[in-house]
Amino acid sequence: MIKIETERLILRNYKEDDLEDIYEYLSMEEVSRYEDFYPLTREQCKKFIEKNNDNDSRLVAVLKETGKVIGSAGYFFGEDEDDVLLKNYYIDYDFNPKYGKKGYATEAARAVVNHIFNDLGGRRVCADCDEKNDNSWKLLERLGFRREGHLIEGNYYKCDKEGDPIIINTYKYAMLKREFK
Repeated sequence: MIKIETERLILRNYKEDDLEDIYEYLSMEEVSRYEDFYPLTREQCKKFIEKNNDNDSRLVAVLKETGKVIGSAGYFFGEDEDDVLLKNYYIDYDFNPKYGKKGYATEAARAVVNHIFNDLGGRRVCADCDEKNDNSWKLLERLGFRREGHLIEGNYYKCDKEGDPIIINTYKYAMLKREFK
């Protein structure tokens, strides 16, 4: 079990008690629009929590002041075995828009990047996002990530109802440990 504290947040493992808070934002089209999932049902959220409650790389962001789960942040290795050898991590995050524009997502992402570099020995942290997801790429740039690529019609996160990929333009970002402030 993991617990990371920031000024206003606690990042910790998922718990069954988090269901309603998580469902509140993962069921929103606004949250899933740029992600690899469609709005989740309560039952899908419950299964997601069960799958991830012992996973130290998938964390919820909890407001210290109220105990409310307002988002999630996590990390993973890429699908390439070189990522493991080179200590390349990838981050992702989803937050309840009701708590937007207050710096919570930036605070949580910074804490995850710090954890990767200083606790896990990561060398490089990467992220990608749909070019239309202004909030996400601006967050990455606030943290000091550099834009390394722009894939034109070179990626997809999910498929449409017919099973065809929804092709998007994607920004690729990265940061080396020595660049992290």
